[in-house]
Amino acid sequence: MPCPRNVELIDLGAQPWIAKAAQRGLRVDLDHFAKMDVSLTQGMEQLVEDVHDITGYYINPGSGDQVADLLFKKLRLKQAKQKLTTSGERESVEDAVLVAIQHNHPVIPKLLDYKELEKLRGTYVRPMPKLARRVAFNVYRMFPNFRDTRVPSGRLSCADPNLLAMPTRTERGRDVRRGFITEKGWKYVSVDESQIEVRIAAHRSKDPNLIKVYLNEEDIYSDFATAAFKLPDKRYKSDSGEWKYPTVDKAEHRRPSKTCVLASIYDVTAQGLQEQMPIVCANCKKEASKHDCKRFAPLWIETKCQDLINAFYIKYNGLLRMRKADHAFMRRNGYMCDMWGRMLHSTAVRSVLEWVVSGALREGSNLPMQGGAQGTIKLVMAMTDDDYNNYPGIEDICHPLLQVHDELVYEVREDFAEEWAYHVKWRFENSFHFDVPIKASSAMADTWGDLEK
Repeated sequence: MPCPRNVELIDLGAQPWIAKAAQRGLRVDLDHFAKMDVSLTQGMEQLVEDVHDITGYYINPGSGDQVADLLFKKLRLKQAKQKLTTSGERESVEDAVLVAIQHNHPVIPKLLDYKELEKLRGTYVRPMPKLARRVAFNVYRMFPNFRDTRVPSGRLSCADPNLLAMPTRTERGRDVRRGFITEKGWKYVSVDESQIEVRIAAHRSKDPNLIKVYLNEEDIYSDFATAAFKLPDKRYKSDSGEWKYPTVDKAEHRRPSKTCVLASIYDVTAQGLQEQMPIVCANCKKEASKHDCKRFAPLWIETKCQDLINAFYIKYNGLLRMRKADHAFMRRNGYMCDMWGRMLHSTAVRSVLEWVVSGALREGSNLPMQGGAQGTIKLVMAMTDDDYNNYPGIEDICHPLLQVHDELVYEVREDFAEEWAYHVKWRFENSFHFDVPIKASSAMADTWGDLEK
C-alpha cells in the first residue's frame, strides 16, 4: 500500500551519499578522449565502407534522408509500424524504428553501430574538455549533475553528460569509460546486486520453481534454457560449489534465455523481445557482423520469441499469476505501489483505447521490480553513509562516485579497497529479508571501464 513517509525517509537517507558523489566527481584523462576522437572517427569511416560492401551504395549514415532512401526505396524494406518524420516528408529512421527491423537486413546493425559511435563522439568524447574542470595542475575532474526526482521508480538520472546511459555492451562504450581514471594509489570499487529485479519478482510471485533456483544458488538463465530449448537436464554441482550445465551452450541457449527472462518479468511483447535478441542468421548461425552465407534470414523471428515467452510463463507460472493480480489491482485503483510504498498513478488504465491501457498496465506492473530494486540500493547508500559518521577517517580514503542502476561505484584508497568492497557487499546481502537470498559481487580496477562485470 502507499506509504509516502517511508518513501520520503528512503529518499532523504540517500541524499548525503548523492551529495558526496556530486562533490567528488570523476577524474578525467583528456588525452584518452583525444585519442578516442580519432578512433571513433576511423570506426565511423569503416562503417561507411561496410554499408557499401553490403548494399553497393555509398551513403552518409548520419543523414536521415540518405538512410531512408537506402532502406525504404533502394532496398525496399518495410517499417515494422509506419512512422514518418515530424514534417511527414519521409519515413522515420530514428533508433526505435531501426531496432524494430534490425533482423530484416544485415546493413541495419551497421547503421545502428554508426549511430552509437556518432553519439559517443558527440555526447561524451568531444564535449569532455568543456565538461571537465581543472582542479589542480594537469588534473581534471568531471562533476555530473545528478537528479533524483525525474524517474517514477526513484532511480537517479544524470546530465552533462548522462553517464548512466552510456553504452556498456560494446567495446567502444567501455573504452569511453576508461577515460575516467583514479589518482595514483587509488582504485575504482564497484559493488553490484546480482539479478536483483528477478529476485524481487521471485519474492513477490512466490513461484516455487523460481524460489528453488535461488535457494539452491543455481543459475536462473541456464535453468530456464534447459526447459525452453528442451535440453537434457544434466546439471551438477562442481567441487567448488558452482552449478554446471553441460548441455547449455552459452551463445545458443543461455544468452537468449537471459534476454527472455529479463524481458518477461517486465511484460515485454514478442516484438519487443525480438528487438533485444542477438541478430543471428538462421542459415549460418552467425551474428550479422560475421554473416557469410548467401542469404541472411533472421533466427529470432516474432513467433519464435513468443514461443520463448510462453515457455517462460509455463516454467514459472507464478509470475503470470502475479502479473494478472497487478493488472487487476491497477484497473481497480488506478495506481501501483512497490514494496517500499512508492506509488505510480496511472489513470490511463481506464482509457477506452486498448493500446493505451496495455501500455499503462505494463508500465505500472514494472514498478514493483524497478522501485523495489531501487529501494534496496538507496538503503545501502544510506547505511554506508552512516558508516562515514560512525568511523571517522573513512571519508578521507573512500569517496562515492556513481550509482549506475543496481551498482554502486566508489573511489577508494588502494590499501582499503578490498575491505570496503567486502563491507558494501555484506551490506547488500544482509540488510534485507526476502524469500530468496540477495547476492552481490564486487570488482576493483584503475579505471571505470576496466571494472569486471
